[in-house]
Amino acid sequence: MDAQTLEKWRPLTGMPDGAEGWGMPGYADLEAEWNECLGGLKAGSPESRFLDGWLRERVRAFALETGQIEGLYTLRRGVTEQLIAEGFAGAVGAHTLEGIEDRTLRGLLRDQEAAYDMMFDDVASGRPLSVYMIKSWHALLTRHQETVTGLDLRGRRVQVEFRGKGEWKTRPNNPRRADGLVHEYCPPEQVDPEMRRFLELYDGGIRDGGCPVNVEAAWLHHRFVRTHPFQDGNGRVSRLLMAWAYVKRRLPPPVVSAEVKPEYIRALEAADEGNLKAFSDYVGDLSVPTLRGAIQIARDALSGRLNRPNGNGGRTVGDVYLPPERDPDA
Repeated sequence: MDAQTLEKWRPLTGMPDGAEGWGMPGYADLEAEWNECLGGLKAGSPESRFLDGWLRERVRAFALETGQIEGLYTLRRGVTEQLIAEGFAGAVGAHTLEGIEDRTLRGLLRDQEAAYDMMFDDVASGRPLSVYMIKSWHALLTRHQETVTGLDLRGRRVQVEFRGKGEWKTRPNNPRRADGLVHEYCPPEQVDPEMRRFLELYDGGIRDGGCPVNVEAAWLHHRFVRTHPFQDGNGRVSRLLMAWAYVKRRLPPPVVSAEVKPEYIRALEAADEGNLKAFSDYVGDLSVPTLRGAIQIARDALSGRLNRPNGNGGRTVGDVYLPPERDPDA
C-alpha cells in the first residue's frame, strides 16, 4: 500500500476556550491538604526524609516507565518494583526481554532519572521554560541511546546512528503504521519557529492563566509531542514537560506506565483530533491517586509512622530500606 497521510501537521494552537473549567473534581481540596502536610514537615527531619524517600521512588518510576513506553527496553515481570525500590545500580540486561547490554540499560535509566532531576532543579531555580532548557533535557535523556529506528530505501525498518542529540531534527520523522498510513509531524524547516511559538503561547497566558494543573500539563505534553521537534526522544521530553507543570506547583506528577500505553495513546489521539479535554482528563485521572498516595505517606510521617511496604515485598523503616527475604534455595 502506498503511504497515505493519517494526520496532517498543523501549526500550534493555544489553550481552547473553557479549559479553565476542566479541573478534576475534588483535586483542589487534595492540593490544599497536601500543602498543609508540607507545611507541617520540618526540612531535614526524619519525617521529611521519610516522605522524600517515597517521592524519590516516584521519580525512579517516572524514569523507568518513560523509556519503557518508548520501547527502549521491556522489563521482565517483577523487575520494575525491584528497581523502583532499590535504584538502578543493580539493573542488568537480563532484566529485559531484549537482553540489552548492562551498561546501556543502566545508562538509559540513570539518564532518565538525571533528566528529571535537571528539570526539578530548573523549577527550583526559577528558570523560565526555554529552548535551551528543553534541548538540555533532551541531550541528557538520550546520552546513552546509540541508535534510532529509521527506514531504508525499500521502506524497511532499520537501526541507524542517533545523531543530533539536544538539537532540532534536520529530516522528517513521520511514523508509518503497518497499514501504510503516515502521521505527519512538523517539517524540519518549521521546527524552530514552531518551538518559539510554543513558548510564546505558554508564556503569553497558559503558564499563569489560571488553568488547572492537569490542563496545563496536557497542553504542554500534547503540543510538544504533536510537533516532534527532535529526531527521537520526543515522548520522553513531552512527559518531562507534563511533570514540569506539576513540579512548579509543588505537586507529585503522575506516572504513565507501559501497562496503560494503549489508553494513553488513545487519549493523545483524541487530542490530535481537537479534543484536548479528553487528554487533560486522562492526565487528571492519573494524578489523583498519585496525590492521594503522597498525602497518605505525609500523614503517616506526621503521625510518627515511619515505616511502609515497598512494591517488591521489602520495607522502608525511617531512612532504612529492608529488602525482601529471598529463599537461598530458590
